[in-house]
Amino acid sequence: MLTQYRSATTVVGYPAFSDTKLLTPQAWADLQTHVAASPLLLWLEVQRSEWHRDVGNMILVRHLLDELGQLATRLHAMNSTLYADHDRLMAEADLRVNVGVSVAVLASVLSVRVSPLFLLTFALSALLIVMGMARAREANDVIVQALVIGEVTSVALAEAERAEATLSITDCGSGSTNA
Repeated sequence: MLTQYRSATTVVGYPAFSDTKLLTPQAWADLQTHVAASPLLLWLEVQRSEWHRDVGNMILVRHLLDELGQLATRLHAMNSTLYADHDRLMAEADLRVNVGVSVAVLASVLSVRVSPLFLLTFALSALLIVMGMARAREANDVIVQALVIGEVTSVALAEAERAEATLSITDCGSGSTNA
C-alpha cells in the first residue's frame, strides 16, 4: 500500500507528480534530473517542442514510479547491501503503519467501553502512521538513488533510449534522401 501512495493531480490527461508523497523532495529532484537527461526527451525538444518534451517527461516519470517494485527486485539481485537498506526501511514503515492503525482501533473500542480518555491515544497512532509513511518514502529513495547511480536499470528509460535511437536513425535516413 505504501509504495502505491500518491497524491498526484491530472493536467490535460497526464499526471503531474510535483506533489507526490511517494518520495522525499531530494529524491524527487534527483529522479526528475535523471529522467530529464533521457535522449528521447532531448530529441522531442529539438524535433518537436518543449510541450512534447514535458509530456514525454511526465509519461516516463509515471512509468518509473509504477516500476519501483520491479526496481527493488532488480536491486536485490544487483546489490544486496542497498536492497537490505530498502527492505529494512520498508519493514519499519509497514510495522509503524500497522501498529498505528491497530492502536487507533483499540483506542476507539476502549473509549466506548472504558473511558473517552482513550481517544487521546489517537495522537500516538497518527504519529506512528506519519512516521511509517516517512520511512516508506526513505525506502523508495534508496531505489531512486540506486537508479540514479546506475545500480539498477529501468525498463522505461531503456525503452525510451531505444525509441530515440530508432527516431534518430529514421530522421537521418529521411534527411539523407532529401539531400
